[in-house]
Amino acid sequence: MGDVMRVKRLFAVAACLALLAAASAAWVEAARAGGEPGFKGAPCADAAQRRKKSRAWRRKKIVREQEGGAVGGVWGGAHVRLSAREGGAALAFDCARGEITAPFKTDAEGRFDLPGTYTREAVSIRIGKTPAARPARYSGRVEGQAMTLVVKLTDTDQSPGTYTLARGSEGRLWKCR
Repeated sequence: MGDVMRVKRLFAVAACLALLAAASAAWVEAARAGGEPGFKGAPCADAAQRRKKSRAWRRKKIVREQEGGAVGGVWGGAHVRLSAREGGAALAFDCARGEITAPFKTDAEGRFDLPGTYTREAVSIRIGKTPAARPARYSGRVEGQAMTLVVKLTDTDQSPGTYTLARGSEGRLWKCR
C-alpha cells in the first residue's frame, strides 16, 4: 500500500513540474517577442484587460474634457465651498469668504493661478466695523473630479490653507458667527 501511494505522489509531482515548465516556456517566449507575458486565448484575462483599458480611457477622457477649459459648478470639501461661475468664483470658508475675480480657467495640465480677495469673518471683529477684503491668489490643480486649492494672501505672504475639493459636493463648513 505504501509503494502505491509513493508512485501516485511521484506521478503528481512529475505532472506539476511538466505544467510549470510549459508555462515558463510560454512566458519566456512572450517576453522575447516583446509582447505581454501571459496565456494567450484565456477569455477571462482578455476580458479583464479590456475592462481595465476601458476604465483608463474613460478617466483620461474626463480629464481631457476639463483641460484648458473653464471650471464650473459647485465644489466642496472640509472647511470650504467653491461656486464657480462665468467670470470668477465665490468661496466660503469656516471663518472667511473669498472671491476669484478672473474667469476660472485651467491650463492644459489642469493647473490654475488666479487673483482674488479673501475676507475674514470672525466673532472677534468689532461690531459695526466691516472687515477689509485682502488681496489673495488662488492656485491649485483640477484632476478629474478632484481639485486641490491653495490660498495665499499676497499682502502678507500668509497661507490660510490648502484644501481638497470634490466636484458636486457642497462641502462641510462650520461658520464663525
